[in-house]
Amino acid sequence: MTMPVERTRCVIQTGDFLRELSKSQQIPEPFRIEAARMLRHYPEPRLLLHAAWLDEVIHSTEPGDPRRELAISGYPELFSSSLDE
Repeated sequence: MTMPVERTRCVIQTGDFLRELSKSQQIPEPFRIEAARMLRHYPEPRLLLHAAWLDEVIHSTEPGDPRRELAISGYPELFSSSLDE
């Protein structure tokens, strides 16, 4: 089973990998262009880490706890349940 820390690390490393691909002259141009296109919508590490911190607060506190309510109210809209635009 994948642990949250492993998932977070992997998502951040994927962004790093796409950045490297998009800049490498050793990679064919169509792949560099596609990597750059994907990066335009890829979340920055600080946003991912902020959402992860909020997740930790939400999951480690009881309903009604002011810290939990504050974390929920500050949670960024990061993903969608639909792939339709």
